[in-house]
Amino acid sequence: MRRIVLLSFAIAIFALWAGATGSSWNKIRYMGGTVQAKVNPYNYNTTLTVSPDSIVLVIGSRQTVRLKPSQVRTLSYGQEAQRRVAAVVSLSNPNPPALFGMLRAKDHYIGIVYQTDDGQIAAVLLEAHKLYYLDILAALKMVTGKPVEIEK
Repeated sequence: MRRIVLLSFAIAIFALWAGATGSSWNKIRYMGGTVQAKVNPYNYNTTLTVSPDSIVLVIGSRQTVRLKPSQVRTLSYGQEAQRRVAAVVSLSNPNPPALFGMLRAKDHYIGIVYQTDDGQIAAVLLEAHKLYYLDILAALKMVTGKPVEIEK
């Protein structure tokens, strides 16, 4: 419980610090989701750019996902992120990838569940570098206005 309170407080402080300017991070790994992308699971080859009017995810160098902050339905962190994204993937794909079984509990997972332009529910699971995950969560929380769900 104490860890949840401290993490929530840290996210709130970073959200205030981040301000309304855009931020970009490239030490991110795409771990899975509904976006069909071939990536090396050992490379941090994904870039996330968060600005007040858009969230852009470039997976590898070939796949780009553009979201409006209003499209985001939930944000989650840690094993809660793994569970939420796995649930969305299993609903959209009867044979979910085995990637979700290989996740480790101590990594910094960020889950984004969103609604696509055609009304479908989609999700991405990202692994952020330990130095940047609080900044990323704070920026996403600030532009979307959604709370970050954390395992309780």
